[in-house]
Amino acid sequence: MTISSHGLFSSLSIRNYRLYWFGAVLKNNGRWAQYVATYYIIFRLTESASWVGLTAFANFVPMLIVNPITGWLSDNMNRRNVLIVTNVIASSMAGMMAIAWGAGLKEPGVWVFIFFLNGAVSGLLIPVGQAFVADCVPQSLLRNAITLNSTQFNAARAIGPAIGGLILGIAGPGWTLLAVVFFYGPMLFSLLLINPASLLHSQERKVKVQSEKPSIISDYRESVRYVFRSRGISAAIITISIISTFGFPVVQQIIVFSEDVFEVSPFLFGLLGSAQGIGAVVVVPLVTGYVSQMKPSAQQFIATVGYGLAIVLFAIAPSYGVAFLALSFLGVMHLISASNLNSVVQLQVDEEMRGRVMAIYIVGVLGPAPFASLAMGWLVSLFGPRLVVALSGSILACAGILLWSRGKFSNLNATN
Repeated sequence: MTISSHGLFSSLSIRNYRLYWFGAVLKNNGRWAQYVATYYIIFRLTESASWVGLTAFANFVPMLIVNPITGWLSDNMNRRNVLIVTNVIASSMAGMMAIAWGAGLKEPGVWVFIFFLNGAVSGLLIPVGQAFVADCVPQSLLRNAITLNSTQFNAARAIGPAIGGLILGIAGPGWTLLAVVFFYGPMLFSLLLINPASLLHSQERKVKVQSEKPSIISDYRESVRYVFRSRGISAAIITISIISTFGFPVVQQIIVFSEDVFEVSPFLFGLLGSAQGIGAVVVVPLVTGYVSQMKPSAQQFIATVGYGLAIVLFAIAPSYGVAFLALSFLGVMHLISASNLNSVVQLQVDEEMRGRVMAIYIVGVLGPAPFASLAMGWLVSLFGPRLVVALSGSILACAGILLWSRGKFSNLNATN
């Protein structure tokens, strides 16, 4: 296929980005397989939706704790080197989990602590990886690169849970976690092959850290003030925070639906978890083509309301097949929303603030999720999964309508 400068895969014509993209696809397959294994372990040990919610809390809340450090590292250090180190540590964490399960560790509290440590590593890795995309491509290709980056994440979401569920069903959680270790290999190899001399902005950060030596606290305060002054970036962070609160916790409850509602095998549980990714991958040409030409405000209205309605359909699904279709549609809405909001932030932010602002954006993406997951797990234990998940989706759909009617989404069209 010939890749034109305005084509669907135009940013992949850049060698550094192509290496990073393909490495990330495989790495994220491993991460999703790891999530399948961790939620399965906790539910099997406790048979409790509350413990599943606590696990999600432990996975995500450390990302908030390390967030100021992440922003400082991203804007003041070599992002490629940071990614190499954090990917090595993340791979080692998966290996440690595999050893712990093989050694017979069955105490759920200890597992939750391990997940907490793993979440801290992810808190360093994810925002830096988001900002690194801008180092790989010129500004003219940034929107395309961001969309393809969201696509590879969702492609992994489509395949990773199915792989995790397959290994889980055949060999158990220990072998699933061990397989995750090897999924990090291609990412590390790709990062080593990337040409540092052709990365954008890395030299400017080197000069800055050598001359200014800014503190972590002062940097973070400056980035918060910057976000408040930027209407489009603020609107994006508020929107993703709402989606994170009422949409993201549903993913952790898929295990409850699989075990208690539909009563399916571990493989079908993994397949159900991959439905969102499958839906997203199928509509990639539409999102990178027609949808990307729409105003960001219109894209976000469709995505937010559609996201909520998809959750409601999943909650009331009379069968496994209908639930799979509902989650596939949710994946479509997720891709539109994630690509749109990420593009708004990355295209409007000044380069010297990119890492810190992306770190704050990740707070919006992941910050409310651990608390919402904890609350949803508790509520599901009390009232059952269908009612709680349906209510969550309804609130999200109504929030989208409210934001649109009050003109909040129009701020996404702003330019700095």
